[in-house]
Amino acid sequence: MRAILAAVVMLQTLITGADCLLCEQCVASGANQCSGTFKQCSPDVTHCLKGVENTTVGGDVTVNAFKDCLDPSYQAVCGRAFYLKNSVVSFWISTTCCDSDFCNKGDVEVPAVDETPNGYKCDECYTDQSSDSCTPTGEVECTGKQNTCTSSSGKAGVPGDILKPYSLKACVTHDYCELLQSMATHLHSDELLCIPAKKL
Repeated sequence: MRAILAAVVMLQTLITGADCLLCEQCVASGANQCSGTFKQCSPDVTHCLKGVENTTVGGDVTVNAFKDCLDPSYQAVCGRAFYLKNSVVSFWISTTCCDSDFCNKGDVEVPAVDETPNGYKCDECYTDQSSDSCTPTGEVECTGKQNTCTSSSGKAGVPGDILKPYSLKACVTHDYCELLQSMATHLHSDELLCIPAKKL
């Protein structure tokens, strides 16, 4: 069936004379893989993307896989992974991009997460009851490439779910605030601040 849909899209492209990239498009909540239909991207799109998001709150883990045409303003996220962690919640996104028709088909790569302590620490807190900035409840030891502290609040939700308030302080990777673009989770930040982490 997918082969037939891909052939139809290719034929449509040839008939219209368009020279637009063709990318697979899908979002799967609760899975680290997804497959969908092929879509003709807008003329300004030069890359397809695919990736995975992982959110852990307490013992609850939500994984979302995604594939799509890459919005040109998000190109800096290509090949990057962004991590957030405190003792209650963790969130990471990994994205890969490619620049030819149908190139984002196939499996989404799921990266290994580096949990090695790195000598940095941040204030931490988390609440899902309010989007007001939470008060630190202690400090968390950063791991892997996390060398920055964030204070973030707003509303968030998995695809198909309602948005819920949140507020947190945690360790993040250094370009988290600058480049974070959620591709599957619906994330609306009222506050997103980053400062250098403290040495232990």
